Amino acid sequence: MELPHRSDEFRYISNMTKDEIRKFLKVPKNYRILLQQGGATMQYTAIVKNLIGLKPAKTANLMVTGLWSEQNLAEMSKHCKVNVVVNTVKDNDCTKMVPHSKWNVDQNASFFYFCSNETVNGFEFNNETFPWHLIPKDMPVIGDMSSNIGTKAIPWDKFAMVFAGAQKNLGPAGCTIMIIRDDLIGHAEKDVPVLCDWDLHEKSPDTYYNTPAVFPMYMTGLNISYLNQMGGLEYYTQLAEQRSTLLWNLIDASNGFYKTKITDDAYRSRVNIIFRVQGGNKQLEDLFVAEALKAKIVNVRAHGYNPGIRISMYNAMPVAGVAYLCDFMRNFQ
Repeated sequence: MELPHRSDEFRYISNMTKDEIRKFLKVPKNYRILLQQGGATMQYTAIVKNLIGLKPAKTANLMVTGLWSEQNLAEMSKHCKVNVVVNTVKDNDCTKMVPHSKWNVDQNASFFYFCSNETVNGFEFNNETFPWHLIPKDMPVIGDMSSNIGTKAIPWDKFAMVFAGAQKNLGPAGCTIMIIRDDLIGHAEKDVPVLCDWDLHEKSPDTYYNTPAVFPMYMTGLNISYLNQMGGLEYYTQLAEQRSTLLWNLIDASNGFYKTKITDDAYRSRVNIIFRVQGGNKQLEDLFVAEALKAKIVNVRAHGYNPGIRISMYNAMPVAGVAYLCDFMRNFQ
């Protein structure tokens, strides 16, 4: 579907998609919604180039809690000084959170970044128990929500900017969603790459400096419209809780046959659950994957960075599918 991106037909698609996103995520009026390409990864650079100049020190606060935030550290370090608040990858292999008393927050940094849910490590933050008081009130908090956006409420009084690739919970790959508080736009560095300049996009016709990916955007808009019709964010929050409760209860009741390495239950992901079979028995895990495939359960082998079994339960996954998986796991044990 290749529509001219200056046409009325495209303008309808763009406005419809943004309206559905605003309704579903309950986005306040003082936040702009931009839809671009490049995935969440391109925003690693964009965040630095748009926000690092907010404070004279030009330093970024960043939490490393898994593969994706570790990759962001590597990218941001190319463009600015990065203060690592915590690094659970190095400290404890992402098995638990560093005590809040040991968080190293630079009070003069331009912003504070963290990844809300690490898909590869199965490590998720709870917004209700997050130590917001450790972050200066005037410091913008940035959240990468690519994998758990649309599965729980976003406290907009805490986040200044969130971003996400649509492909996990909201739509197909190719549509990247940025939700940015008004006051953060217009502070870009002079050397900001053209496609990373939020202000340039915002001031372009219909907020598109270059040709967008029309079809993924349209599909994202239609899907989020469906999510709204099904009951909105509250409904999908309940489904996420039901799915994760089913699987975590089974793992905990397996007498160690299935076991997660995460020792801090408060950071267990509701979306990506990673576990080992009988202490990491490779032969058994290979058999688990093979038998699961016979049962039409696919894509359960974990990432090589964090091996084992990974069960990803995004918004499209029905509770019945998780119940079927749990029956399979009981029989396998």
